[in-house]
Amino acid sequence: MMACEPIDPGQVRPVPMLETGRGGPMAHAGGFALILVLAVLVALTVLATTVALIAQRLRDDHLQRQREWQAELAMADTRASVLYLLASQRVTFGGLTIDDQVRLTADEQAEARAVGEAPLTMMPIGNEIRLDGRAYLGLGGVDFALQDDHGLLAFNWSPPLALQAHMQQWQVPMSWRRLSDLLLDYQDGDDLHRRDSAEREHYLEAGLAPPTGRALVSPQQLRAVMGWRDVLAGLDDAVLENSFTAVRSAMINVNTAPAHVLESIPGIDAEAAARIVDGRRTQPYTLLRQIGQQAPALDLEQVDWLTLAPGSSGTLRMWSREGGPMRVLHWTLTPIDDGGAPWREDYEYSLSQDGIDPGRGTRVAETPILAESLPAP
Repeated sequence: MMACEPIDPGQVRPVPMLETGRGGPMAHAGGFALILVLAVLVALTVLATTVALIAQRLRDDHLQRQREWQAELAMADTRASVLYLLASQRVTFGGLTIDDQVRLTADEQAEARAVGEAPLTMMPIGNEIRLDGRAYLGLGGVDFALQDDHGLLAFNWSPPLALQAHMQQWQVPMSWRRLSDLLLDYQDGDDLHRRDSAEREHYLEAGLAPPTGRALVSPQQLRAVMGWRDVLAGLDDAVLENSFTAVRSAMINVNTAPAHVLESIPGIDAEAAARIVDGRRTQPYTLLRQIGQQAPALDLEQVDWLTLAPGSSGTLRMWSREGGPMRVLHWTLTPIDDGGAPWREDYEYSLSQDGIDPGRGTRVAETPILAESLPAP
């Protein structure tokens, strides 16, 4: 065996070892790797969250479009059903009938026995769809309301006393005489203007579209008339539509007129108008003298432009209980026109549902035409 030489302790050099303690190379490498992993995790989390938000937004947009499409379809169904009823059913003092029931007075029953057939009658049945703006259930979550044009003020035809009284409710500083002249000059075809009125040159000087020279067909067109545009500036379209009509009739239907329109009639104040509206909720008026009992100051001999029967035109309002805009359609029945549908759609536009309670006393129209179909078993 070979002898081992003794080792001099002074010549022994320690073998370098990898430092794993604080501040060593491994610590820096491990810390960097940890930060890198955390950064990747954060990036993946942000990416996943962004993808989830985009997917949720796309899903919400798809559901919203689907709801809007369903609401449009339901409005189209409701619209067609109501117009069909208007064209095919008769009206009474109570509104639009929904079946073939006929109710006769004692005199009408005697006449029927004498001639062998029932006469035309306006006596209410009791289940009519009212034409005074009441809300009814339509189809597919859509509600609707019908308003008879005779229940509104015809701005071209109603008596000046009623129109002036109605404008006073809005505290209009301008006289009705001037408003009437401005309206007439806007619609006539000449360039001659009435006293304190306006014609084409006045509109152009004010930077406004010149007069059309044609009769207005909707209340909204009043906003284009000088004077009227200032008077109506603070009023919503819904208020305007619920007050005025372009129909060519001076008659006002007491069974369908809103309270604020009734207040425009000489001899009917706010209290009398409220009594008239409350009285017709359960039973429509069938005699004008019944109106005199509710409004003792009303002189029926002087105010001879009141009626109890609906006209042949009006507005149909529809809105979805899920929200969205209200659709307003103006219709006119045309039963004697040759060819085409027995009604005419004069104009249509949208309004906001702001201020409308989706469940505001909505009634059920007792007709199978507006009944919801049962789901399949």
